[in-house]
Amino acid sequence: MGNASGRSPSPWWWLLVLPACPLIGWAVAELPAQAPRQPAPQPVLQLGAGTQPVAAGATRAEPPAGDTPQEEYSQWTSFENAVAESRRSGKPVMIDFSADWCGPCQRLKREVFDDPGNGHVVQTTVIPVSIVDRVQERGSNPPDVEDLQRRYQVQAFPTLVVFSPASGRSLQTRGFADAERTLAWIKSAAHSVR
Repeated sequence: MGNASGRSPSPWWWLLVLPACPLIGWAVAELPAQAPRQPAPQPVLQLGAGTQPVAAGATRAEPPAGDTPQEEYSQWTSFENAVAESRRSGKPVMIDFSADWCGPCQRLKREVFDDPGNGHVVQTTVIPVSIVDRVQERGSNPPDVEDLQRRYQVQAFPTLVVFSPASGRSLQTRGFADAERTLAWIKSAAHSVR
């Protein structure tokens, strides 16, 4: 017979560990984050009330034709907050439906959303929301994620949806070809749904 030290732990052991996982996750989320390294301060140009400052000399995307000349920078936020901000500002909402295991989703994130220049264009054009599918990791999604995926008939990742709560119009695209085409689509869709 084998010795006891060579056996794998009992599956019942997980019943003791699992209840502690949310508590550990909460504790980790409450830890202070290390502040990112900041570049040397530069002069700042104010764009007007309700907008974010832009460093002097920074390039800014031109707003689509027919839009107001002022840019309003929008942080990534929850779906509910994005809809509320859109109703206040008239700016369209963009939902990025993705999954951690999806290679094209990770390229889209890296080449468009996390790229400083491209990310700025996205955040001045739309109010961005990220919805991450967790079926592969957890077996299911929370009900609010399931509802959004059903509402917009998401069947592939990545899927981008741009919509306006004011007009009720929405446009959708699936997949990721490259950053240039994706940015052009986001700007065109934002203009079309207004």
